[in-house]
Amino acid sequence: MLAILQAVNLLLPGVLVSPEKIEQCMALGQPRSKCVVRGMTTVIVDHIAWDDWDAWSEIMKEFFVDDLIYDSNWTPNMDFGNSSSVREWFDREHIPFNLAFDNTTFSLIVEVGEEMTSSYIAYGKAKWIGDIGTVPGSQFVGKEVTIWDLDFYKLDAEGTRIAYNWCLIDFVDLMRQLGYQVLPKPALPEGVFYPPQSMDGIPAPISRLADPKDAELAKDMIADLLNWDFVEGDGSSHHWSQDMTWYGGAGFGKASNKVEYEEHILKPLREGLSNRALDLDILNCEGRYCGAHGFISGDHTGVWFGEEPTNLRVNLRFG
Repeated sequence: MLAILQAVNLLLPGVLVSPEKIEQCMALGQPRSKCVVRGMTTVIVDHIAWDDWDAWSEIMKEFFVDDLIYDSNWTPNMDFGNSSSVREWFDREHIPFNLAFDNTTFSLIVEVGEEMTSSYIAYGKAKWIGDIGTVPGSQFVGKEVTIWDLDFYKLDAEGTRIAYNWCLIDFVDLMRQLGYQVLPKPALPEGVFYPPQSMDGIPAPISRLADPKDAELAKDMIADLLNWDFVEGDGSSHHWSQDMTWYGGAGFGKASNKVEYEEHILKPLREGLSNRALDLDILNCEGRYCGAHGFISGDHTGVWFGEEPTNLRVNLRFG
């Protein structure tokens, strides 16, 4: 155990979290949340002690509170799902993921941080080596896979460790890549999510160059846009440019302009769900980039994703 921790310190100086190291990181222009989350993700992506609970948990206690709340996809065999401790997360997410994919390499596209919340969109590249969530990867060993990953984090009251993490892995897209079209095939292209068309860094934005005034404007704009598009509006928000790009998971696809977005995303949603409401849990912005997490609720009174109306009240988590 001691040897592993010493190796972590030698190979990844500054990764383990302490109030002093967080302050040093923030002095270089990073928001507090990024300083904590990046330390944790470095251990994950470098696969440090990944299958050794004793060693791994000793490292991770620097980053997570003991009663961490982790929310993710439901699966039939209880891989992923909801966890209420670091041990549950290790057993139900961390280990199944690493047994399904061979040495996954992650690339962050957008990473947004405020003082106490952080969010990012990333993708992993790997090869299948096993099953996950009953997706039969063991039947496709050696096949390349792209894994879409959307994460939101909240720190504890002291701002030194992660208290909450919502993670969405696009399981429907994993199935699609193996030939299982479990949702009606959309008119829009699936399986793509490109970096922003900007020179703001990858991942965007570069924290020390992000303007706080832009973040204030962006937060108001995004809050208004989400409420209009998903609750009150009858078209797309005026905040969108005509040549906007909207990326959705499998079953939605990529809209390349407002016309496609209105026709293939908003129209089916509004026809399928009535009496809609929006509940935002996190809306964080850094410069011109924002992350939003919450629930869209509505009455399922119309056909949506091929499902006939049930007239039930449904709650859809989104990010």
